Amino acid sequence: MSTILESTPSPAVEIPPIADEYDVVIVGAGPAGLMASTCLTTFGFSVLHIDDRAEPTTAGRADGLQPRTIEVLRNIGGVKLDNTPGFLASGKAPFSGAGLAKRMISQGVRVYEVAFWDPTETEQLARTSRAPSCPTDIIDVQDPYTLLLHQGMIEHSFLDEVEAVSTATLFTHAIHSSNSDPQRRRRLPADKLKPAPLGGVSRPYLFETCSHDPSTNATHPVSATFTHAVTKKNHVVRSKYLLGCDGAKSLVRRAMAGGAVGDGEWSGSIRMLGEASDIVWGVMDVVVKTNFPDIMDKCMIHSKDSGSIMVIPRENGLVRLYVQLQADGGPGTATHYGRDAPQEICIERAKKIFQPFELEVGYVDWFSVYQIGQRISSHYMMEDQRIILGGDATHTHSPKAGQGMNISMLDMYSLCWKINLVEKNMADHSVLIPTYETERRGIAEALLKFDTAYSKMFSGRSPDATQLTSDATKAVKKGVGAVDAQKFIDAFKQNAFFTSGCGAVYGANILNALPDSDIAQATKAGVFNPAGTKLVCGQRLLPGLVTRAVDANRVRIQQEIKMTGAFRVHVFAGDFQTSKPALAAFEKFITAPTSFHNVHRPAAGVTSSIVDGTGATGRHIETAKATIERNPFFTYLTVFSTPHTEWEIEDLPYSLRSYRDYVYSDDVQEVRTYGQAAPMHFKYGVDVTKGSIIAVRPDGYVGAVVDLSEDGFAGLNAYFKQFLTGAK
Repeated sequence: MSTILESTPSPAVEIPPIADEYDVVIVGAGPAGLMASTCLTTFGFSVLHIDDRAEPTTAGRADGLQPRTIEVLRNIGGVKLDNTPGFLASGKAPFSGAGLAKRMISQGVRVYEVAFWDPTETEQLARTSRAPSCPTDIIDVQDPYTLLLHQGMIEHSFLDEVEAVSTATLFTHAIHSSNSDPQRRRRLPADKLKPAPLGGVSRPYLFETCSHDPSTNATHPVSATFTHAVTKKNHVVRSKYLLGCDGAKSLVRRAMAGGAVGDGEWSGSIRMLGEASDIVWGVMDVVVKTNFPDIMDKCMIHSKDSGSIMVIPRENGLVRLYVQLQADGGPGTATHYGRDAPQEICIERAKKIFQPFELEVGYVDWFSVYQIGQRISSHYMMEDQRIILGGDATHTHSPKAGQGMNISMLDMYSLCWKINLVEKNMADHSVLIPTYETERRGIAEALLKFDTAYSKMFSGRSPDATQLTSDATKAVKKGVGAVDAQKFIDAFKQNAFFTSGCGAVYGANILNALPDSDIAQATKAGVFNPAGTKLVCGQRLLPGLVTRAVDANRVRIQQEIKMTGAFRVHVFAGDFQTSKPALAAFEKFITAPTSFHNVHRPAAGVTSSIVDGTGATGRHIETAKATIERNPFFTYLTVFSTPHTEWEIEDLPYSLRSYRDYVYSDDVQEVRTYGQAAPMHFKYGVDVTKGSIIAVRPDGYVGAVVDLSEDGFAGLNAYFKQFLTGAK
């Protein structure tokens, strides 16, 4: 972990030169842009990352990581230091445990519970309910909490993860380091490792405009123009893609739209659709003294007539307060202060809402005012699909549900693996890239619907809880008055699955073989989504523990394959002896030149990422002749219901035993599956006498579930053929 040494001044840093061409230019170095940079660097691309700020976030802004985001950060892992530039590590060796997640968890505050405070018939303010932040009876996650830490800490974690310099250089920049520090950029091939400052972000650069013109440069059709804020030196750079992660008032969006400055948004061929309410809130990170008993819990507080407040415990003894800036007059009749309301008004309103409890506000680390509104971009990309928006540049909403930063980061996580497949000639650009907008727009629309109703309810305008997920627009019109405490509590609980991030569900398309998908409809009934299957395509793979056969370690199957850009093919084989004929048939299928493994193969020397995730350890001597050549875009995991003590890896077909680090027995008991002989088979709905194959997308979502049979093998071929190509 890296820590800034406050007492050591940083020397002047020479501005690294800007090259003429890059694979990808990223504008904006908030969490969304940094997620994109981390992913694309891992996939082996040259990235120019610019930001208009002279330094990362120092205080405030976004502050909450939800369980699904933590799960993704765990999967990204951490890459260990290596002094050989361009070195391609094999197997799992370069991954250092949870990496990003481990660092952030160690720095943040975990919130497991939410307290609700409301006026009652006998008390001015009383605790009326408690609820888990992430109810584990309905949400299956490894980290059942919200992690709170300010955005700057998150940014620094990403910056260190993509760092390109040696440990010695880190010390000269006043950063304490160790041999375990990550070095993703260091592993890039020589032609991709271009000069970049500490952390890979060039600052401060002012973006001016961009355009798409393949006639002047077919391989790098995007042109971006920007200027250094200090030296005023102007740059024009060509790239294959440009990602606009530059926030709600995105200059990239304006350049794409051809619009002019409007009323805080941009207009033109791309517009932000939606509206703002008259509800104004203040937010401040403060040190407080109080006799309020739940100040270290996340709290939703509704006063009788002074507005509402949300309490968020934060790192380093801080507390974040979201304060409704409502003037006196009561819900339905009160007016709100404007966006120019000063810090003193925010503190005054907070004290009033907390009554009869006392609140003393000391040090104020950060303060801001915002007006509640929900907007979504009319388009995420233009027809060229080369200049692409993400994060707050595509959707804006209130911050109280703790969703914005999470969904923004996962926008880029969803996009980058698709760019990787396209640029490695494994997929057609016009087929795969459009799925980014269709999938992520659906999530943003669900968020805005939820946020519209949730914000109005929290601010004293309360639709029925069930209408939060059905028709929030109509619900908003039904009642204006005091907050209905029970409705608000019910709404929070009912929507916990969505707010955890696990409710980000994709519909049927070429990537998600749901029962109503084209591929499932065109295939014999029962081939896709066989009877009894509990996994749902278009949803994340459910987590769980298995025993790794090579070392008898209990491991989390969803984290065994780190982010390498490869598809993960889980062969749940059931009973070892019973499965032998089916696995022999799988061996015959997968080694045939017509299998998806061999049809969708990259050109020689092309890898899925800077880390070879195929499971080759180099320590095992294989005496049998190889029957299959590895494909870096597919990794295979085999799970048996029979304990590993009753069979040998050597008895597996070569195509599966060659991934010997990814062979498991399903014999670890968990609370959700206690008493089941094969807990993960049970959780996934796999018949131990038949088996199933689960194709998991590079982002951890289930793509297809088929039987472990000849029909299932053909189904996998048909599934991958929809969107994968391969070297011509």
